[in-house]
Amino acid sequence: MEPREFADGVWVFTSRAMCTTTTVVAGRRTAAGRSVLLVDPAWEPDELVGIADWLDRNGMVVGAGWATHAHYDHVLWHPRFGAAPRWATTAAATYASGHCASLVAGLGPDWPRDLAPLVGAVTGWDGDEVPWDGPLVRVVRHSAHCPGHSALWVERAEVLIAGDMLSDIEIPLPDSEGISGYLRGLRLLEPWVRRARVLVPGHGRVAVRGEADSPESRLALDLAYLSDPARATGDPRLRNAPE
Repeated sequence: MEPREFADGVWVFTSRAMCTTTTVVAGRRTAAGRSVLLVDPAWEPDELVGIADWLDRNGMVVGAGWATHAHYDHVLWHPRFGAAPRWATTAAATYASGHCASLVAGLGPDWPRDLAPLVGAVTGWDGDEVPWDGPLVRVVRHSAHCPGHSALWVERAEVLIAGDMLSDIEIPLPDSEGISGYLRGLRLLEPWVRRARVLVPGHGRVAVRGEADSPESRLALDLAYLSDPARATGDPRLRNAPE
C-alpha cells in the first residue's frame, strides 16, 4: 500500500477496507528521522505493517498520533509506530477507555491478539492545537457523527482532515444529536472547508480544490442530503448505505 502526497508534506493511504484513509503530516527533522503526525492509521493488520514499512523507508518516525473519533476503525495502532503520544478529544478518549472490548470486537474475531491492547489507547486533549513538535494543526471539535468527533486543519498545507464527514461514499450518519446536531457540526466545519485546498474524508476519495469533486461540493452534497433525506434518492452514496 503506497500513499499519495496531496500537499507538501501531507500523504494519504487508502485501505482496501471501506476505503478508510490514513493521513501522515510531516514535521521537523530530528536525529532519529523526520517526525510525523499519524492520523487514524487503518485498517487491516498487514496494512498497518505496510504503513510502518513506508515510514521506515522514508526515514520518518511517529512523533504523535491522532484519532478523529472513537469508532473501532479509527483508534488502531501498531507497535512499530512506537511509543509516541496518541491523542483524541477528551470525550473520544473517555468513550474509548470505557468500550475497549466492544471496539476490539468490532474488528472481528481474527484481529491479532498482540494488537488488541493498542485499540483505543488514546489520551484526551481539548486544546485548540495538536500537541506535537510539527507545523500548526488545529483541532475542530463537534458531535455530529459521534460524541468527541474532531477534524484537523493543517494550516501550512490548507488540508482539512475531516474524520467521518464529507465523504463521497458515505451518507451523513448522525449520532444521538440527530440531523440538527449534524448540521451544527457541518457549520463548524464550513469555514475550513471553504479554505481547504485538500479535504481528506475518513472513508473515500480525497477532494481537491478546483476539481469537480471539490471540498465545497462535498459540503453541498451533505447539506442537500440532510435537508430532506427521504427525497435524496439521487445521492450516489445511497448505493453504499446498509439496507
